[in-house]
Amino acid sequence: MEQIIGWIFLLTIFFFLILWTKKKPYLKDFILVAFLLRALCVLINEYEIIILPDSQDDARTFELIARKFSSNYGLMIVLDFFKNDSLLTPRFISIFYTIFGESKMMAQCISVIFGTLSVYMVYYLSNELWDHHSAKKAAWVAAFFPNLILYSSLTLREPYIVFFLLIGLIGILRFMQKNSFNSFLQAITGFYLLIFFHGPAAVGGFIFLFYLILNLIKKQIKNLYNSRLNLSSFFIIIISLIPLTLFLTNNYKIPYIGGVQTLFEIENSFYHINNFMVDTASYPSWLIINNISELFTKTIFKILYFLFSPFIWDIKSSYHLIGLFDGTLYLIFTIYVIKNRHSIWQNPITRLFLLIFICYIVIYGLGVGNFGQGIRHRSKFVVMLIILAAPKIHRFIFSTHKKLYNK
Repeated sequence: MEQIIGWIFLLTIFFFLILWTKKKPYLKDFILVAFLLRALCVLINEYEIIILPDSQDDARTFELIARKFSSNYGLMIVLDFFKNDSLLTPRFISIFYTIFGESKMMAQCISVIFGTLSVYMVYYLSNELWDHHSAKKAAWVAAFFPNLILYSSLTLREPYIVFFLLIGLIGILRFMQKNSFNSFLQAITGFYLLIFFHGPAAVGGFIFLFYLILNLIKKQIKNLYNSRLNLSSFFIIIISLIPLTLFLTNNYKIPYIGGVQTLFEIENSFYHINNFMVDTASYPSWLIINNISELFTKTIFKILYFLFSPFIWDIKSSYHLIGLFDGTLYLIFTIYVIKNRHSIWQNPITRLFLLIFICYIVIYGLGVGNFGQGIRHRSKFVVMLIILAAPKIHRFIFSTHKKLYNK
C-alpha cells in the first residue's frame, strides 16, 4: 500500500509538470529532465536496486520521526511547526502522512517537488541577472548536478533548504529591482523559514538586513537633507532592526551558532569545532584550531577543504571517489565565478549574493570537520555558485553548442 501511495504521488507530480510546461514550453526540457532524474533515484532507492549515498542515517531518521509525528499529533502538528530543533522537515512530511497515509516513497517524492522547482528558480534568477541563454545553461547544470539530484530524491532537509534559500534570493532580487514591500517580506520569509531547517542557513537573511539598513539609512539621510522622508523605507528600516537588535543584544541565538556573544567567546567553540574532525573522512589533523592566533589561517584552509575536498591525497575508499568528483565540480564553478568577477561586481544584486555565499562558506567551512559532512552541507549553496557562474559556463560544458547559443 505504501508503494501505491508513492506511485500515485509521483505520477500526479508528473501530470502537473506536463500541464505547467505546456503553458511555458521553454521550461519543458530541463524541468522534465530534472524531474525524471530525481524520480529515477527515488525508484532506485525504493526498490533497493542500489543503496544510494546518505540514504540511511538522517534520511531514515527523518522518515521515522515523520511517522511518529503523524501518529502522535496528526494535523495538530502545525501548532508545533516552528520549534528551534531543525525538525521542520519531518513535521511537514507528517502532514502528508496524516492526510494520505504513511509512505517512504511519498516522502521522497516531496523532496523531488522541491528539487525540481529549485531548478526552475535557478533559471528565473539567472534570467533576471544575466540573460536567457545563461539562464538555460544554469538550469541544465542544476538539473544534472549529481548531489542536487541525490538529495532531492531522499528524505533530507537539503532540498527544502535550497528551495527556501532561492525563495529568499528571489525576494532580494525583486526588492532591489522594484523596492517592493511584498518582495521584502518574501525575502525575510524565505530566510526565516531556513532557521527551522538548519539554523546557519538563515545567516544570509541577517546579511541582507544589515546591507539593507546601511543603504536605506544612507538614502534617508539624503532625503532629510532635501526635506523629504520616504515612509515606506523608514518602515522597512524599523522592521529590519528588530531581528538584528535581538541578535546583537544576545536575546536571540541562531541554532548551531548561538548569539552575538559567541563571536566574542570564539575560543570556547574550538572544542566543538574540532570535535567534528573524526572518522576516515576527517580533515587533516593540522587543521585542528588550538588558539585564536591560528583561527584566520586555518579557517582559510578549512574553507578550501569544505568547498573542494576530498583531494586526491585524501582518498581512502572507493566511496571517496564520489566526493572527489563532486569537489572537482565545485572547483570548476569557482573558476567560472572568478572569471565572471567583473560582471558580478558591477551589479549590486550579484555583489550581495556573492557576499552571502562567502559568509555561508566561512561559517560552514569553520564548523565542518570532515568531507563527508562537507559534501552534504555545501550542496545547500551550490545553486548560488551556479547562478553567479552562469554566463561563463558555456566555455567548458556547453562548448559544443556554442554556435547555437550565439544565434
